[in-house]
Amino acid sequence: MEGQIDQSDLKIKKIAVAVIIIFHLVGLVGFLIPVAQPYFMKMVPFHLLLMFAVIIFSYNANIKRLLLFVSGVFLCGYLVEVLGVHTGKIFGSYYYGDTLGYKIAAVPLLMGVNWVILIFSVGQMMKSFKIRNSILASLIGAVVLIIFDYFLEPVAMKFDYWQWDWHEIPGQNFVAWFIVSVILLKFYYALGLKQQKYIGITMFTSQLIFFVVLYMTTGTNIFA
Repeated sequence: MEGQIDQSDLKIKKIAVAVIIIFHLVGLVGFLIPVAQPYFMKMVPFHLLLMFAVIIFSYNANIKRLLLFVSGVFLCGYLVEVLGVHTGKIFGSYYYGDTLGYKIAAVPLLMGVNWVILIFSVGQMMKSFKIRNSILASLIGAVVLIIFDYFLEPVAMKFDYWQWDWHEIPGQNFVAWFIVSVILLKFYYALGLKQQKYIGITMFTSQLIFFVVLYMTTGTNIFA
């Protein structure tokens, strides 16, 4: 019976990995074709929700812990964005465009989902590296997320995810990303979520490649 469960879970993981790779690849191609960009920008919310669903439905351990993780990261991630937008004191002065969909308090609800996807993916990836110290793993994971954000920011501006005042990405944004990421990753480790084969590293790598390629090919530059 255990072998059958393992095989069934492996099959689900393979399907999840295929969905992650295919949808990121199709999305990347769509964003690289100028005439298709407006249509693919409208699909961004659905893409994020699909990736969120992949994480939820492919998870094969204590679902209560997963739901606690999702709820905690969603609320913290969303609230810090609300404070950031309305005060300009956390990440800097910025506002959200229309690409990420429905907003409450000037922040798309999907920003909470985005934080869940990123923290889960990086947390899973750090676990696969066998780093035993959760504080060290959280710090390294936060550095990885800063590198990710370096490529994300100019692409996000180009495609109206959000906009920075004066079109300048402030250094404090990266400092804030680091601090928030460390806190949320430590929360991830505190819950002891079970490592899921392939899901985290595939999700994060796919997103990183997506934004790195767009950064390099669409005329965006963080120093422009």
